[in-house]
Amino acid sequence: MNSPLPPAPDPSLPDAVARVAASVVAVVTRRHAGAGLVWRPGIVVTSASALWRAPRAQIVLPGGEAVLGTLRGSDPGTDLAVLEFAAGDRPAPAAATVVAPAAAADPVPGDPGRGGARVGDFVFAAGREPEGGVHASFGHVGATGGAWRSWRGGHFDTLIRLDGGLYPGLAGAAVAGLHGPVLGIASPAFSRHHAVVVPAATIERVLGALLAHGRVPRSHLGIAVQPVRATLEGAAVEGLLVSSVAEDGPAAKAGLLVGDVIVEAGGRPARELEALRATIADTPPGEALALLVSRAGQRLSLAVDVAERPRSGCH
Repeated sequence: MNSPLPPAPDPSLPDAVARVAASVVAVVTRRHAGAGLVWRPGIVVTSASALWRAPRAQIVLPGGEAVLGTLRGSDPGTDLAVLEFAAGDRPAPAAATVVAPAAAADPVPGDPGRGGARVGDFVFAAGREPEGGVHASFGHVGATGGAWRSWRGGHFDTLIRLDGGLYPGLAGAAVAGLHGPVLGIASPAFSRHHAVVVPAATIERVLGALLAHGRVPRSHLGIAVQPVRATLEGAAVEGLLVSSVAEDGPAAKAGLLVGDVIVEAGGRPARELEALRATIADTPPGEALALLVSRAGQRLSLAVDVAERPRSGCH
């Protein structure tokens, strides 16, 4: 965050930063340096974009000790990555010491005491330098909202957008207010101009999948689409024009063609890309998704067996 401090900062601010920094580590690879939060003993959550694709990273603990962290899993959709390290006899305090239980279980937008935040709240991002020292930046919450999906397909329990970007080294930093719990960790991955907070509830949910599988399974059809106005048996409709179909993908196997217009998916109107993304995300891999298609103006019903999305690809 790169906005100035309030004119008269609270004198308890250094204590607040120190409280959060007790669970904050540095995450260092050959290409990048970022921050992370000890979420459980021996487990660090950080920004996947800060790690890039490194399978290991050096973790600098609050006491200055450097340990080797091994990647347990990453999720580009939420920009989360999990590193595991040998906790030893004196592990860093886990995030439970600074994350209120309600923040990890039941976030309420607009209620700082329940893991939420309000527009205008003063917050800070606390990180750690590769040499071991604490560094932080200060700003405000720029926007809040309910659950949302990133353009990479990740589901976030609440929207907390900061009022600016992040300084170098603060990807994965813990974000908190003066007196409230840690809201989550900072991510620069979804906007050029504004960092977002990956909420504590999202971290807890995604962490389980990453520890169990190394990834978060997500559904896809193997298509690219764009909004269009078309006709369906003589009537004007709004839908999504199929502009690309992945070879041997689920949609191709079901007979969907470039030039088809998807009018409904799973019984829901498919007028907007976000609506289709949400429908696909709600359909587990292996289940069939019913599509109503306009092909050359004629009605066509298809059933697509949804598959797990590869690391990169279409919807």
